[in-house]
Amino acid sequence: MTEKNINVGKTTDGLLLKLLQNEFRPRLKKMVNSLRDNDHTSSPLAALVDLTSRCNLGCSWCIDKYVLSNNEIPINIMMKLLKDFKEMEIKSIVYFGGGEPLMYSGINEVLEKTYEYGIDYAINTNGIFLGKALKNIASTCSWIRISLDAGSEEKYKELHDGKTFFKEIVSNVNLLNQIKKGTVGTSFVVMDNNIDDIDTSAKLMKSIGCDFIQFKPMYIPNDKNERSLDKYRKEQNKKIEDALNRAKCLEDKSFAVLVTGSMKTLLNNQPINQSKTYSYCAAQQFIPLITPSGVYTCPNLRGSKKGWIGDINKNSFSDIWKSQTRKCVIKNLNPSQDCSLSCLRHQINVVVNSLLECEKMGVHLLDFIDEIKGEEISDRYFI
Repeated sequence: MTEKNINVGKTTDGLLLKLLQNEFRPRLKKMVNSLRDNDHTSSPLAALVDLTSRCNLGCSWCIDKYVLSNNEIPINIMMKLLKDFKEMEIKSIVYFGGGEPLMYSGINEVLEKTYEYGIDYAINTNGIFLGKALKNIASTCSWIRISLDAGSEEKYKELHDGKTFFKEIVSNVNLLNQIKKGTVGTSFVVMDNNIDDIDTSAKLMKSIGCDFIQFKPMYIPNDKNERSLDKYRKEQNKKIEDALNRAKCLEDKSFAVLVTGSMKTLLNNQPINQSKTYSYCAAQQFIPLITPSGVYTCPNLRGSKKGWIGDINKNSFSDIWKSQTRKCVIKNLNPSQDCSLSCLRHQINVVVNSLLECEKMGVHLLDFIDEIKGEEISDRYFI
């Protein structure tokens, strides 16, 4: 791993910088011009895919607990979807969430076809079934993030109702790190009862060769699949900050300790609702979400009628993307009213909305923004 990988995982900055790469600049200009003319048919650059809505853990803090079921995208539909992605020149996929992607019945087939089509891919997983696709992941996956949320077997069992997967997960991650070509890291949702494991987990992940550990706060889901941040008590903030500072001391050229923007918001006692002055979500043009229950504008609206744009079991993705249903959803979706949650794509929306306003006034702002070479981008995340 090179020194540049130290910032792996700064997702929002990463996509914004990637949109300004030399490679993507002509396509970005074309997309901005199309959006200026109210034409939303340009292909997205990336996609999030929930292969399945099944999960074997059922974590109480899961942000998608209310959309979990026994559904998955049929393998024949998934193959058609990948073919659509290739033809639409979608550059990358994150096999994301909603359920546990490695529980998908055709996981190896999907990963092999994704790689064969030249599409960059990543995985979010709980790590229990890593052995099922270890060789494919090691040789073809750009990055993988394993949700662990603990630094010891005892704490893992406490958090997961006595389940004893911890040693197996750590063993599989260790093995993956020995043969990986991409980037491997873990995530840690900071809750009341695992604060003491923050630096313990960071030490363990570094010792087994991970490239990063990411710390983030707990979101509170409800049956409408709306989410809100869970604030920490004042005394907890101090304890968390001290533990994160100890973890940060472990950073070097090959290991990064990442703290999400939403985590920093809580620790700095900033407002948890993100105010948005724009009424148009430009970010939906770049990264849609595909799930067994439908296609959505973004993961924050997974399971919500507000963001549903079609069903890949009934229509191809390319048809859904160009459909009247999607046009209506985009027209009716107002981030300043509908999206108070802190959004990873907020920065993209600010920039792209500014570009659109300038285009409407005849000012081609992109011509004055420096292009960026791919190697100048330090993180490996596409979203």
